[in-house]
Amino acid sequence: MPKRRSGAAAYAGGGGGGGGMTASGAGAGGGTAAASGGAPLEVAPEPVVVNNVYSRTRRRSENVTVSFTGPMAAVVHSGSGHVYNVVCEPGRYSCECPDFTIRHHRDPNYACRHVLAALRAAGQAAPGNVAAASAAAEAAAAHVPRRAEDAAATGRQDSVAGVWAEGTASYAAAGQVEPEIVAADDAAFAELWQQAQNPPEYLYSDVLPNPNMTFGVEIEFDGGDRQAIARDLYEEGLIASPWQSGYHGGRSNPNLWAFETDASVTGGELVSPVFRDTPTAWQQIEKVCEIVRRHGGQATARCGGHVHIGTAAPLDSRNRRWDRLLRLVKANEDLLFRMAAGGESGGTHRGTSYVVPVANRETLDNTGHYHAVNKRRETVEFRYFNGTLDPRQIQTNVRIAAGLVDTAAKDDPAVDSRIPDRVLARGTQARRQTIGGEPENHSVVREFLDTVFTRARDKAAALWLYATSRWQPAS
Repeated sequence: MPKRRSGAAAYAGGGGGGGGMTASGAGAGGGTAAASGGAPLEVAPEPVVVNNVYSRTRRRSENVTVSFTGPMAAVVHSGSGHVYNVVCEPGRYSCECPDFTIRHHRDPNYACRHVLAALRAAGQAAPGNVAAASAAAEAAAAHVPRRAEDAAATGRQDSVAGVWAEGTASYAAAGQVEPEIVAADDAAFAELWQQAQNPPEYLYSDVLPNPNMTFGVEIEFDGGDRQAIARDLYEEGLIASPWQSGYHGGRSNPNLWAFETDASVTGGELVSPVFRDTPTAWQQIEKVCEIVRRHGGQATARCGGHVHIGTAAPLDSRNRRWDRLLRLVKANEDLLFRMAAGGESGGTHRGTSYVVPVANRETLDNTGHYHAVNKRRETVEFRYFNGTLDPRQIQTNVRIAAGLVDTAAKDDPAVDSRIPDRVLARGTQARRQTIGGEPENHSVVREFLDTVFTRARDKAAALWLYATSRWQPAS
């Protein structure tokens, strides 16, 4: 039976596994494995189970079985069911997994999670050498590429899902920067597109690009038992009283939600307090949606889901930041309308009666209540988004709005150069739609993703809304 060591923690920042060849000689062997500095490590003559090895492809920790076949060689049975031949000699690491294949070309010292698991297994099998095995693993981890510029320098982009679908927890635990993926690269975009066929994971932290940002949401819904909704919200400590207040009736506690009537919907509107990017904020949004759904509330075609973003860096005219945000929105407004109608909305936008496009505006000053983007005191309001009671869709809407503000706040010529100088109106971009039965190449959304986001998970989330929607007709 394999040895199981529950106390041995595997390195959390290792690479993701993908498909691989079935290795021969999977039986256990004796011998030694090399640690940092070439010191031999005694290994057990039977397989070793290494616990809690993080898979970036499947975004979870798994147990990996390591069988040594020689002094510095092993067969690693991944949690995916694939089997890889591994060499764990320092300076000569090798593995058959896609992660290693992609990354090793630019760093001969790179160690994927299977190599690191083999090093850990050697330490487990020989307790006296745990420190040496740990040192070897940490030395390998130091060589993990940390910036997208590394990939650009070699002329290649990581295009295997197991390379870029990183779990947030693993990077935080390892103190690493999450790698970027560039949507302009065809292979990389193909992986993003595949990921976007499913809703994104709902996160409880590290959602916004800037930790100093604040945000808020407005959730409109139709129908439902409003008394029951108010009662449950009150019992959960989310609103100040167990009944619905009037439209913009104010709130006695700024740290609580407001449950208001709204003439445009039959159910009501829930207005959040000012949030920071914390687990409490995202848990509250999730709970509010669950309560409304439980009592029959629905996000219909006439409901809106507005997002407010606090300006961590002032969007003042002196730094042209407001102008930069206006240019970003103008250049991508038809794309924003498309994404705003994604998810559970099914690709149909609620219309522009309460969402006046900014295409013809010269500033974002708050000259009208229903403009799609409004400049308010220390916040920006985005009204594009359809109403939804899906927390994942709300979170993605917040990501998009926050990404736009964060990009606009960057006084960087490189950012300015990536903003197209164009003004678009809904329905005028026939060239973006399917022509002659041939699929579009999605160049506009790819450009947008690379301009507004740096993290792969943010790009995949926004792309999910795009993929589940369509270009909106002129109105």
